[in-house]
Amino acid sequence: MRRHLASLAIGAALLGSAAPALAQPTGDVVVHVENVRSSEGHVRVDLCTSDQFLTDTCVVAGSAPAQRGETVVTLVDVPPGVYAIQVFHDANDDHKVNRGLFGIPTEDVGFSREAPLGLHGPRFINAAFNHAADEQVVTLHLRHF
Repeated sequence: MRRHLASLAIGAALLGSAAPALAQPTGDVVVHVENVRSSEGHVRVDLCTSDQFLTDTCVVAGSAPAQRGETVVTLVDVPPGVYAIQVFHDANDDHKVNRGLFGIPTEDVGFSREAPLGLHGPRFINAAFNHAADEQVVTLHLRHF
């Protein structure tokens, strides 16, 4: 009998550890991109961690058809964390930021918190914001070079 109870206790413990983890709360990030100069192409938005910032491998990406003036892109079910947003107006829909002489973007770009641009783009710390598990609205402006 004791052996049977010990087996039941071990089985129950194993079943308890196999229980699914609780889902992490998430919230949408609604990005209002202002200063869109034309309705050509798409506005592409990347939500990045510090390691991904200024790359094309960001954790969350979204896009919307460009609307002259303002385009809104909603990134859904974003887990809480510290992120920065990078945006560009992909007027020719080639899915990349086109660059000219010295690597200067020929398409309009923008960053969360209107982060100032340096020689190699903005620093993550200047664009970073904290996202909780609630809907969050971020507004930024595209810059023309």
